[in-house]
Amino acid sequence: MQMNPFSPHSPADPGLFINREREIELIFGHIRSAQRGNVALSGPLGIGKTSLMHYVAHPDVRAHYDVQAPDYAMIYLDVHSVTPFGAVRFWRRTGRLLARQPELGLGAMADALTERPDLDVTDVEEFLDGLADQGQVLVLLLDEFEWALQADSPEAQSESRNFLAQLASLTRRAPRVMSLVVATGQPLVEATRVIEAWRGSPFATVFSTVPLKPLDRESADSLLDRATAGSGFTIEAEERQLLYAYSRGHPAALQAAAYSLFHGRQSGLAGEALREAARQAAVAAAESAEALPAVAPPSTEPKTGQPMPQTGFVVDTMAGEVAIDGRRIASLTALEYSLLRLLYDSPGRLCSKEEIIRHVWGSDVQDEVDDSRVEKLISRLRRKIEPAPSRPRYIRTVRGRGYRLVP
Repeated sequence: MQMNPFSPHSPADPGLFINREREIELIFGHIRSAQRGNVALSGPLGIGKTSLMHYVAHPDVRAHYDVQAPDYAMIYLDVHSVTPFGAVRFWRRTGRLLARQPELGLGAMADALTERPDLDVTDVEEFLDGLADQGQVLVLLLDEFEWALQADSPEAQSESRNFLAQLASLTRRAPRVMSLVVATGQPLVEATRVIEAWRGSPFATVFSTVPLKPLDRESADSLLDRATAGSGFTIEAEERQLLYAYSRGHPAALQAAAYSLFHGRQSGLAGEALREAARQAAVAAAESAEALPAVAPPSTEPKTGQPMPQTGFVVDTMAGEVAIDGRRIASLTALEYSLLRLLYDSPGRLCSKEEIIRHVWGSDVQDEVDDSRVEKLISRLRRKIEPAPSRPRYIRTVRGRGYRLVP
């Protein structure tokens, strides 16, 4: 059986990476400038932030822009890998990744950094001074940067404030030797607001903000062409138009729809059944990414729910609506609503992460969903329903055990 050429849930292979020329030029322009600027990428899940970072880190791309070892010590780091998050763990992880690149010649310096028993920002400063003495530049591509912005407890907030303060200090002190590229769902200035007492900090102002947008039709066609080149699989003009309409140009949704189209043909689907399968795949990818509304005709069925009370926390399970003090919450995704229903149906009861995974994602994929996805879903839901997400009023964390709803 022919291999499906689309991969909607993985970073794009550099050979399939398209568009984003302006963003790439901007990133390398900051890295190569005398003062080493910083870039903050933002956009919903699946829009291409990780793909863009992997593309920037690819040896061929770096060679094209003359950003190569040993002059440039570049590492890609998914901040989720620093668990539980802390500044010390982050810098030790950074040192280990640098030590794994022998072409940089930083083995001894990186080991000295990671082996410090009481590693703090002065040790990082000394490390950067050593890089400067050798004429090298540290480039950190920090994906999933929200993981560094913990706000579930006073201790977590304190750790996050400490880390952000370190980065702010280092970018001011060593602008010639360090360049940061971070990726967040929300724009960085909004993402950092979850940290109490950090609001209004100038940290985000040292970054050039780059929101990633959906692909235009021409770029979407280029993605389809590159993926299917040499495969013998043809996507007709009418099908391309439908795939773009279903996905609205969102890269992950486009690949999910195309993946479903390829798989459906192999399975013998055709006509309306094949188109509907592709549409549903695009909708599922878009909903999980919080990027697009469902692509479906409006329902003609009357709602059966009751008028919402003007006070309190209410989920109208018949109409599928949520309201807080009379304010309707209309932007919940399917995953968020499923999580809220689980918590709402058992007010005050502790729900473990394992139970949440089974209820929201299903027991058949339980082994594929880790705790970080639960934490991110909780965080997104809090941002929508909590008056102050950094001080949760409704969804309370029971550290090490799970979550409960306190209406």
